[in-house]
Amino acid sequence: MQDFTPQSQRYAKLVDRYSRYIESPVLRLKFLNSALKSRPPRNRWMNLVPLVNELPERMMVIAELSKVLPLDQPGPPSIRLTSLLYRVRAAVYAVCLLATLLAGASLVYVAAKLVNTLSVSTEARDIATPNRPASNSSGMAVAAIASEAGLTLDKIWLAEQGEGYEFYSNGARVLTEFESGGAARSFYRFDLDALAAEADEGKPLARPVGIVYHVSESDLLPFAGGFNKSLQVHSRALLEYARAHRLYNYVIDRFGRTYRIVRDESAANHAGNSIWGDGRSVYVNLSASFIGVCFEGKSGEGSAVGGDGINEAQVYAARVLTAVLRSKYGIDDSNCVPHGLVSVNPSNRLMGYHTDWVSAFPFEALGLSDKYETELWAVSRLGFGYDSAYIAAAGGAKWPGLARADAALKEVAERRGVTLEEERRQLSRLFQRAYKKQRELEKEKRGLRTED
Repeated sequence: MQDFTPQSQRYAKLVDRYSRYIESPVLRLKFLNSALKSRPPRNRWMNLVPLVNELPERMMVIAELSKVLPLDQPGPPSIRLTSLLYRVRAAVYAVCLLATLLAGASLVYVAAKLVNTLSVSTEARDIATPNRPASNSSGMAVAAIASEAGLTLDKIWLAEQGEGYEFYSNGARVLTEFESGGAARSFYRFDLDALAAEADEGKPLARPVGIVYHVSESDLLPFAGGFNKSLQVHSRALLEYARAHRLYNYVIDRFGRTYRIVRDESAANHAGNSIWGDGRSVYVNLSASFIGVCFEGKSGEGSAVGGDGINEAQVYAARVLTAVLRSKYGIDDSNCVPHGLVSVNPSNRLMGYHTDWVSAFPFEALGLSDKYETELWAVSRLGFGYDSAYIAAAGGAKWPGLARADAALKEVAERRGVTLEEERRQLSRLFQRAYKKQRELEKEKRGLRTED
């Protein structure tokens, strides 16, 4: 998670101010991402000079702005003035420094006269302000909702529907401004024993059976009123991009607003190569079988949840949306999982091609059981391994579900009298069989859609 110092906050406000010269939302987002990734120059001595101490930062922002402004669009007068001042900055610095010194000397003189004139001294007493306890971390208040206040899934229904929105009995509000269609869902539910015997001839299914939670990995501004306009621009650009590429079924923006991007009956392009086993069956390439829900936010070192990250409004929106989807499609708790636990790379047989939510997902706040406790069948039953980068993304230590998968794989290998690597190779054949069958089904559906 990005830390915001007073200097970086000042620089971010400059970026926000200059972004208003760009009319195109796409170009504005490109400018914001580029400018916020740049490190503002720091000069300790220059910071002491008022009025012009922002000149280097302003020029860095203007340089980024010039990359996206149309060539035939004249620069605003304020930008031309800043450029002129920067070119003669040495003279400007000297004048401002001299003015500062003169003002300081005048202030000292006036203060000395006051001290000599006044004969009565005054005392200042410190007024102690009692320390206030730190606020609870995001999502704690949501998780603390009394169990007797929660609605059971059978008490959730579509209460109202209007132009651009749906409202549900549990308070969930889904905005449909960006809603679009996509390829029809079609997937297999695999039984591993039948798959091993090459006898799994199950019929394709079309009703979603789970939810995968994602993080958008967007560059984030501080979540503060001074950045309101740019926050709105960031969110809208994400929604437009997600709709154009059919990335998710739902996006929850930083204000906790839930947008439907791809209709539930259609497969969004959210999960890629992925595996999940719920203790009974295995699903491969979850875009077809699971609904994709994305939080606007950014993963990084530590938790993605926080005041300037994924916040309480988003967590609550995800909670009520999860309840709506589970109620509507009969989705079992065991199939509500974060992307980092399902994403795989078939080319090297490793977990963690994507690692969003590989740790710190707020299961309790969403009313779900902790899937970090669930044995990863991709490892124990289908032979996938993992590397140090996967563990590092989770905070540097294995979680219980991964440790259980390792233990189960080792136990089976020892019972069969083979090495772990040989056992993994045997299990990977099961995955390849399931993967091939699911891919053929997807290609068939794409071909039918093209003909239509």
